[in-house]
Amino acid sequence: MLKISLHYATPHTVNDRNVLGRLDIAYAKLDARADYKALMFITGVGELAPIRLDNYPRWSASIWDLVARVICLGLSHTEALGPADLPYVRKCAFIDDMTAVIEHCPDGSDSRRAVIATAHVRGGKRKGHYTATFTSDLHAPMHSTVFVHTPLGLSPWDLLARAYAWTVHERFELPSRPELYTPIPVQRGEQSYVALETVREPARTGILRWLHKRAMSPTALDLVCGPCVTEPQFVEFLRKAI
Repeated sequence: MLKISLHYATPHTVNDRNVLGRLDIAYAKLDARADYKALMFITGVGELAPIRLDNYPRWSASIWDLVARVICLGLSHTEALGPADLPYVRKCAFIDDMTAVIEHCPDGSDSRRAVIATAHVRGGKRKGHYTATFTSDLHAPMHSTVFVHTPLGLSPWDLLARAYAWTVHERFELPSRPELYTPIPVQRGEQSYVALETVREPARTGILRWLHKRAMSPTALDLVCGPCVTEPQFVEFLRKAI
């Protein structure tokens, strides 16, 4: 399970008193293409209708891609941001600092809860002007250029999703859905292997951590640069690793 909290704060001043909302995301079906169920809470509004995101390819994009899609489904029941062609107005709704924190709860409880990603949206000198930074434990930090969002009424969850979209490709549109990564295996005798140097992040680091937790190690093959895993291991990782 993922627990996302949204705060009217900088990353250093996050606490339970400045919560703007909460979002819980869990598996409805665990597989390489997973189904997710989620609940979104907005401070001052309450809990929104249950959310479903189906057939999403795991280990194929930043965790923030998944979160942004769930946010859009929660706010507008579609996997897309709403219209953003707002004229610049001086009396817009704005926020100085907003921080989101993603915690991973692999067993659904708080006993193994750990922070795996953060986002910081910073207001600029002019109202409605922002920059953002997104981090995760499986990707290098992503930093945005300045973007402008000047609604008369501010939705913090919507601002977070827009900040992610702008950080990725400087448009207020979610990127295309990631595709499930299927590397070309290397055949050695009767066994097929996957060279980890051909595996993109976050799957590359993810499978190395998964092997470590299972007290397993990658395999070295002649004429293949870097470590490898068997194709069945890679498929099991995509389908079951959490």
